Amino acid sequence: MFYIGVDGGGTKTRFSLMDEEENIVATVEKGTCHFNQVGFDGLENLLNEGLKELLLKANVKQRDVKRGCLGLAGYGKVKSAIPKIEGIVDGVFKGIEVLLFNDVHIAHAGALAGIDGIVIIAGTGSIGYSLKNGENKRVGGWGYTIGDEGSAYWIGKKAIEYFSKQADGRVAKGRLYDVFREKLELEDDYDLIKYVNEKIKADRGEVARFARICSKAAIDGDINAIDIFNQAGKELSLLINVLAKDFGDNKVVASYIGGVFNSEELILKPLRENIDKGIELVEPKYSPEIGACLLAKYNKNNQ
Repeated sequence: MFYIGVDGGGTKTRFSLMDEEENIVATVEKGTCHFNQVGFDGLENLLNEGLKELLLKANVKQRDVKRGCLGLAGYGKVKSAIPKIEGIVDGVFKGIEVLLFNDVHIAHAGALAGIDGIVIIAGTGSIGYSLKNGENKRVGGWGYTIGDEGSAYWIGKKAIEYFSKQADGRVAKGRLYDVFREKLELEDDYDLIKYVNEKIKADRGEVARFARICSKAAIDGDINAIDIFNQAGKELSLLINVLAKDFGDNKVVASYIGGVFNSEELILKPLRENIDKGIELVEPKYSPEIGACLLAKYNKNNQ
């Protein structure tokens, strides 16, 4: 028998198929399935396409799948959307027992391989999530219009702000200014306004991509870009420190997931420096969709 794990995030959706020996036999990646971005019809279409492509790629029949586990961004936040999402999932995965969670739950399952502890997710958005004795708690995750501090969007927005300051002379020009000009092929500094507002229409995912520009500038020594990552690390440490209080004096294990951590020590160094004593920061063991596969196999439906 086989098990399906799905990580439906705000930027991409990954489907993986695992066999009884816990080998990943096929993986498919699609775009975001967040209902706020693609609507409920878009969610249904993407799940249908992803499931069909996954089974075709692995040459496996749907009847040979014992159980699936999906972690979907936004699931559980909007109460009125819950029955709609559940109905769509039941229809797409007809005949397959399905566990359905928010995407942060499967990220935790993957990063810490099912043990109690804390995981912070910093991709397009950011959130902290802990699991202790079957009880979970969330911190952050308020969305980009309110918070999502330390996320790729937050870093990208800060990078845009510093570009404008460097262009104006409010702060000294550095590599951030040069990298923006090079990567976006700006002929004039003010072309950035048109680029952000008209070309990418201030899209959250596109703004989040500017975090890569910030990372490049920081590696090249731009003090403003480095400061952005230092701020981001401190913001993310607050998520861990708040959640760690529930563990009392016990040793706490924390891990991390998300594209922001592709910047490695730029973000990990300030994160380590700002988490409280007694918290052990460890590398994630598995990716979220693998965490979902493991939840499916062992039928761990505790939320």
